[in-house]
Amino acid sequence: MLGSIHHLLASNEDIIHVHPNDPAADAFPDWGPWQTIVDDYHSDAPQMPLVAAIRAAQLPRDPIQLAASVPQDGFGMSPKKHHEVTRMSQFVGTLDLPANVRIVDVGAGQGYVTRALHAQLGAPALALDGSSVQTHGSQARGGPGLSGITHVTVHLTRATLVSAIDSWLSATATPTPAPVLLVALHACGTLTPDLFRAVLDLPSTHSWYPAAIVAVGCCYNLMHPPADFPLHVPPLPVPLPASAYQMAAQVPSTWLLSPDRLALTIRKVVWRALLGRLYASSEPDKDTGSTPTMRRLGRLPDSAYASWPTFLKIASQRIGVDLAGPNPPPEPPNPDLQRRLESLHVLRCLFGPVIESYIILDRVEWLKEQVRTSETLKGYSVEAVNLFDQATGSGRNVALVLRPAGK
Repeated sequence: MLGSIHHLLASNEDIIHVHPNDPAADAFPDWGPWQTIVDDYHSDAPQMPLVAAIRAAQLPRDPIQLAASVPQDGFGMSPKKHHEVTRMSQFVGTLDLPANVRIVDVGAGQGYVTRALHAQLGAPALALDGSSVQTHGSQARGGPGLSGITHVTVHLTRATLVSAIDSWLSATATPTPAPVLLVALHACGTLTPDLFRAVLDLPSTHSWYPAAIVAVGCCYNLMHPPADFPLHVPPLPVPLPASAYQMAAQVPSTWLLSPDRLALTIRKVVWRALLGRLYASSEPDKDTGSTPTMRRLGRLPDSAYASWPTFLKIASQRIGVDLAGPNPPPEPPNPDLQRRLESLHVLRCLFGPVIESYIILDRVEWLKEQVRTSETLKGYSVEAVNLFDQATGSGRNVALVLRPAGK
């Protein structure tokens, strides 16, 4: 599958590398209304060859079945967070963990997973986070009477992660070698590969070893290519642009759950691109979207996109350049360009799951290769597990799982 994804991405640089803000997008061909592309993507058998290829080049994302019931107190959690904490707890319950296991929550945030697993397993837990605000929030939510959880604020890297765990186990006089369950719910950017690098670096004589790792990555735009990607596959002829890692967060499979929201999202991107062209035509020496003036536009409320005249008026006030005039037109001035930019934006977003699949599979194959040559992790298995239901809002639903084979 990696080979087919590699070929698909390399063959469609004209889509992946061109944002609607880019003047080069003006030459994008007419694919018809964007709704036709979306409908084809969601059909049982897409008729557009590119859409069919995109559908075929992405991992299935249906969540695995988990029979274990692990009730969670949802107080303070959004429905999305409650779903994730519950499913993470259910999955951990299927692992064959040693009785003396310790828990380390990497990027613990408000500590929901930490507390859930601590209560479920009855094991000491270490909550690590890079933000003191998150650490204090986690401590406050746990309450003064909660024992068995240690909170540490630390800038998380492969070195500081190992050091923090070493210090914690030493301070608690834990017998060695200690089995440690490492979990990471949405480990941003480089933190996911760094988590696995930290474990891969451990000597076989270290004071602890991984009983299992369950890590859900996110925020691919915070990775540092090429150090973090690609790890296994050959580089593309032209490296992915920074915007591609943001596209990887798209979840087209859920678009039809909120068609009005989808239409508004597309309108926002395309109207801002059209505004950039209006500005460029009034200031011929300027670009369409990267000038300080255009960057002043910032985020606008949804109401600003109620109509083209409303958008022009509010945007003109924001950037300090009158692009509306006394009688703005009721619709954008170039419907042909608008339609082509809409199609371009939708196609770029459809590539999102393909790019995420590429990143996930690259990590899986890299880990398998590393495990094969590791003395510490000899006999461990690596797999990608669809842990969450994307329809709940959990777009990043794939966990990388490292555990002893058969457990």
